[in-house]
Amino acid sequence: MRKRLMVVFSGAGLSAESGLPTFRAADGLWENQRVEDVATPEGFNRDPKLVLEFYAARLKACRAAAPNAAHLAISRLQDRYDVVNFTQNVDDLLERAGCTHVYHLHGSLFRRRCTACEYVGDQSVPVAIGDSCPQCAAQLRPDVVWFGEGVRMPPRTKIARMISQMVTNLGVFICIGTSLQVYPAARLVTDFARVRRKYVINPEPVRPSGFTLLQGPAASQMVALADALERGDCL
Repeated sequence: MRKRLMVVFSGAGLSAESGLPTFRAADGLWENQRVEDVATPEGFNRDPKLVLEFYAARLKACRAAAPNAAHLAISRLQDRYDVVNFTQNVDDLLERAGCTHVYHLHGSLFRRRCTACEYVGDQSVPVAIGDSCPQCAAQLRPDVVWFGEGVRMPPRTKIARMISQMVTNLGVFICIGTSLQVYPAARLVTDFARVRRKYVINPEPVRPSGFTLLQGPAASQMVALADALERGDCL
């Protein structure tokens, strides 16, 4: 019997309970750094050493973290559903939890790319000053999306076809750890509007029309939802 499709769209709130801080604190800083200094092309051009050291620390923190109960619950649902993950997170916790279909819309800490050409490669150690592209010898950088850069979504025509095919067989759409207010989350909300079983997991009372809100921490709410879906219940 063919499994029904489940799409999970996740943001920083999914990994927060693994000890990875959400993107920006209330004071506007990210790990005590101005976002403009460490997460923009301009910041990299001004002080590449600062930016590379910042992302080396992020990579170290990611490796020290472990998947939390929410990641594991999503992975567990693969026994019942064909689960496709679209995530804004640059960590690898979904993969380490056992998820097999993960699309990183904001890039990955575990890849590096060229500042001049199209080269992208895996990395086991952080990028450092002087690390050069094997294709054109330009400086390498982390393969993460910074402010002012495009999100890694397929072209509109391609994703329209992809989503059209998904909706036909889509049983459940879950949005977890993100506000749903900005692109690409806001677009996915519209694209998957026809799906009957739609859930948003968030500590804040964010509920687009037609969604069931599960308000609270990502881990406990995702586990409760996974348990219900495995029983065939609707929350």
